[in-house]
Amino acid sequence: MPIEKLRPSFSFDEERIKQLKQIAPEAFADNQINWEVLKEALGNYLEDDEADAEHFGLFWPGKREARRMASIPSKGTLVPVYGEGLKRDGTPDTDGKNDSRNIFIEGENLEVLKILQKSYAGRIKMIYIDPPYNTGNDFVYDDDFTEPLEEYLRRTGQINEEGKPLTTNKKSDGRFHSKWLSMMYPRLKIAYKLLQNDGFLFISIDENEINNLKMIANEIFGEENFITCIANVNNPKGRSDDKYVATAHEYLLIYKKDNGLLSGFDPEEKVLKRYNKKEKNKKYREIDLRKTGEGDRKEDRPNMFYYFFYNLKTGELFPTREDKVPKDFIKITPTRKDGTLGRWRWGMDTTIKNIDVLEAKFMEIRKKWTVIEKDFLSEDEVIKPTSAWTFKDVNSERGSEQFVELGFDKEVFPKPKPLGLLKRILKISTDQKEEQIVMDYFAGSATFAQAVFEYNSENENNIRFLLIQYPEETEENSLARKKGFDTISSISKERILRSSKKLTKSSLFNDFDLGFKNYQLTKSNFKAWVDYNGNNITELDTLFDNSSDSLIEQWTEGKLVTEIILIEGFPLDSNIEEMKEYKKNKVHQVTSDFCAHKLLICLDKKVHSETIKNLQLGDTDIFICLDNAITDEEKVTLSDKGLIKTI
Repeated sequence: MPIEKLRPSFSFDEERIKQLKQIAPEAFADNQINWEVLKEALGNYLEDDEADAEHFGLFWPGKREARRMASIPSKGTLVPVYGEGLKRDGTPDTDGKNDSRNIFIEGENLEVLKILQKSYAGRIKMIYIDPPYNTGNDFVYDDDFTEPLEEYLRRTGQINEEGKPLTTNKKSDGRFHSKWLSMMYPRLKIAYKLLQNDGFLFISIDENEINNLKMIANEIFGEENFITCIANVNNPKGRSDDKYVATAHEYLLIYKKDNGLLSGFDPEEKVLKRYNKKEKNKKYREIDLRKTGEGDRKEDRPNMFYYFFYNLKTGELFPTREDKVPKDFIKITPTRKDGTLGRWRWGMDTTIKNIDVLEAKFMEIRKKWTVIEKDFLSEDEVIKPTSAWTFKDVNSERGSEQFVELGFDKEVFPKPKPLGLLKRILKISTDQKEEQIVMDYFAGSATFAQAVFEYNSENENNIRFLLIQYPEETEENSLARKKGFDTISSISKERILRSSKKLTKSSLFNDFDLGFKNYQLTKSNFKAWVDYNGNNITELDTLFDNSSDSLIEQWTEGKLVTEIILIEGFPLDSNIEEMKEYKKNKVHQVTSDFCAHKLLICLDKKVHSETIKNLQLGDTDIFICLDNAITDEEKVTLSDKGLIKTI
């Protein structure tokens, strides 16, 4: 096999280009797209110029740049922060051997999402976000720069020039909505790529941007994948300072990636009482198949008017549009209370398909026959969620109370989301007992992490979280700053620590993951290529001389191993083991549930001949080492053993 050079940057668009090349190979020449040939290949699927100019959608100043931002590869990486996480059993991570599979990342979320693309594409079951609502008083991420990582490092004081991490988006600004939309668009684009095909996206939002948000989410996810907009009644009394109507709710937008199916809630006792019938140990309730209420007349939906014929002796029941009644059968007609003709709730095709759950029934009060649907409670005894959540546990006051219960002052973080809201989202979007990853990339106070901990303990589930939070500075004279919380992300981490500690002391603690690994966004360990636009040959030679070593001087083994893992598409919770059989070299073996192959990484300055001789690689395994750690002759020897990549 040839020796490959490890590529530090990854663009998800490269994968899409590969897919396009498979579909229309004739449109590529010298690895470039011939647009005219591509248009011919697409044929009738391509809109003409006039139609393209007039197509339906939401447009704003900066949308093109927002699209571009999602596809620009990040120049950063993630580095582990040892000593700040927790092990699986909730004990401090003091020895660097953290076995937790939960992840908390401090960094600008767009850059982090880009870095995670290769490792987590199609692997996240559910994403929940609670982004800035764009009220005119809150902050938004300012993506109006050409070097996102450099700007982030300046703002967080990691390089010389300091700056403010976020910008206030006031309603008086000329591009108030545009700035917010440009912030949301690329983050939703990448979120779509990260979700499993049966995954879900949940977004909390209020009336300020609900309409705009729904339009860009429809564009990215597809209008057909919009599930619903929940009215989340989080303040039943209403906001007293509202001018006209006291707002009592927020919104919860729900989208699926492709073929996801939502589950339901455990029914309350008053609901459970309605399921008072049993058939083969399955509970059900009876619902009249006849349509009632508005639009219940025959003329309202003529195609939903038909008859049922029912055999009193055999129990046979079938729908028909025929009027003549067979022998031994009776005819059942949908009749309104006033005696006029009504209609059924289902069309005939649906009725035929679901005939097994239908039953003829004589109504004693009306002295008439009708057809009832046997509405079975699901096997796990859950009911469909409604479009209005009025539960007490979604009340925003509960969120503040739960924050205070962990020993925080209420003013340290205003209006954290209530645990009940997030547990309900986990309940309907994740599969019982299966290992799954859920994400929140606007983590705030990390309510989501606490919700996952508690949901796992209460339901014996194995859900893992991946949280991202910008290390936004707290206000200088705020109570948070006085309490030692210099950044929002420091509040996030402390909440995870406290909620973990609370559960380890409770009777609910079982053998589930109560820890987390901490990572931070920083510069790549690889030197960035600098374009040269001059014509001085001497300077050009110097440029190539400086690039002979691909790594920066400050690289360390732990940081570089993490970056290699991400470049190769392995997740952050991969198992990293130092192989003892290689006596003269330090060789890391990396494995993951998500990857069929393994990585062997050696970052020593010299790979010894004994290591090369004993190296065992499967057909798809990869060995990675420094380019100057092996000779050209050794490269030939290694290439016979399998896939080799050098740095």
